[in-house]
Amino acid sequence: MTPVLFINCTRSPFIDMIMSGRKTYETRTKNTLKTLLSWYHGERFLLAETGSGVPVVRCSAVIDCIIAVYTRSQWEKYRSKTCIESGSFYDWNDDTKVKYLYRFTDVQPVEPFRLPSSCRRHGRTWAEYEERKENK
Repeated sequence: MTPVLFINCTRSPFIDMIMSGRKTYETRTKNTLKTLLSWYHGERFLLAETGSGVPVVRCSAVIDCIIAVYTRSQWEKYRSKTCIESGSFYDWNDDTKVKYLYRFTDVQPVEPFRLPSSCRRHGRTWAEYEERKENK
């Protein structure tokens, strides 16, 4: 079983940024990947683009650490590596208490494919993908 992390690309082409190496940190306002990473620490994840229908897996990566950011000044130190534009929907705002940053390493493209509906989904955050090998 391979975990598939969903990356919402409705507002920005985040998967493209990850694949180009510009976006090295995924950000979340809740530590939604804590349990997943405790189960699969150091293992390769598939990354799926979401936001326009069926999720499409486009690359894989390793997430090697989680960083909790508690202040706007800390956030500013990581902004360029998150590709979150100032003033955007995902930016730090007056109500923000914490942001969790997940660092991607060893990003590798994969032949894009639609995530099958048979995958076990864990909300809007991730899914379990069981690759089936066909007998030849």
